[in-house]
Amino acid sequence: MSQSTVKPSVHKVGFITPPGWFDISPTEFLRIAPKNTIVMQTVMRPHTFGYSVDEFLAAEPELTACANSLSAAGADVMAQFGYPFSFVHGWDGAQQVQQRIQSSSATPFVMMGVEVVHALRHLGCRSIAVATTYYSAKMANLLTAYLAEAGQNIALAENWESLGMATGTDSDVFVGEDELDPMDWQTPVHAVEKAVRAVSQNAPDADCILVTGGGMRLLHIAERLEKEVERPIVAGDLALYWGFLRRLGIKEGVRGQGKLLATLV
Repeated sequence: MSQSTVKPSVHKVGFITPPGWFDISPTEFLRIAPKNTIVMQTVMRPHTFGYSVDEFLAAEPELTACANSLSAAGADVMAQFGYPFSFVHGWDGAQQVQQRIQSSSATPFVMMGVEVVHALRHLGCRSIAVATTYYSAKMANLLTAYLAEAGQNIALAENWESLGMATGTDSDVFVGEDELDPMDWQTPVHAVEKAVRAVSQNAPDADCILVTGGGMRLLHIAERLEKEVERPIVAGDLALYWGFLRRLGIKEGVRGQGKLLATLV
C-alpha cells in the first residue's frame, strides 16, 4: 500500500506588533498551537511612535497596511497586539475599526481589546476586578469607560501606582520603571501575581479578574492563579490566543492554561 500523499493542513497565523516593542507572542503561541502551525510577525513601522492617545487613534492606516501585507503572505488569521488600539475608539468604534481592517484584507482579523470583551462574555463574567497594571489613571479611565460601554460591570480597577508598586511619572499613558517598564519585553511574574492577588482581595465579590496591558504574560500562570483566587482570569495574551484558535476552527480546549483556553466552544 502506498503512503498517502496528502499533506497535513498548515495553520498560518499573523501577528501585528506595536512599534518599538519586542513581542514574544508569536513564539509563545506556538507552545499551545496545533501541530503544523506557522507564525509570521510584522512590526508597525513608526519607530518614533510615542504611545499617546492621539497616536493610537490615528493608527488604523498602519494597522490596515500590516494586515494587508500578512494577508498577501497567506495568513489564515491575523491579530493586532495591544489594548489601546481598540479602547481609545470606544466599544462601537473599536468594532468598526476591526471590521474595516478585516474587510480590507479579506482575512479574519482579531483586535486584542475587542476579543477581551468577547472572552469576558464567553465566561459569563458579571462583575470584573481589573488590574490595569502599567496604565496611567488617564488610560485606565478610558479602558473602564470602554468596558462599561461594552456592558461590563467594573467592581474595581487598580494600577501599579494605586497598588503601591510604582510611582507616577510625567507620562499620561504608562507608569512603571526598571523591571516594571512596560516597554520591556516581559514584566516579572511576581509583579503580575501581586496585581492579581491585590485586586482579587480588594474586590471579593467580583466574579472575574481582568489583567490589562498587553505586556502582562498570563499564559503559563493563569490556571495556578485561578485556583488561588477562585475565579477565572482573562488577559490580553489569553484572549488573543483564544481568538486565534476559535477562528482556526479548533474545538478541543487547551489544558493547563486557565479556564478561557480550556473552553473554545
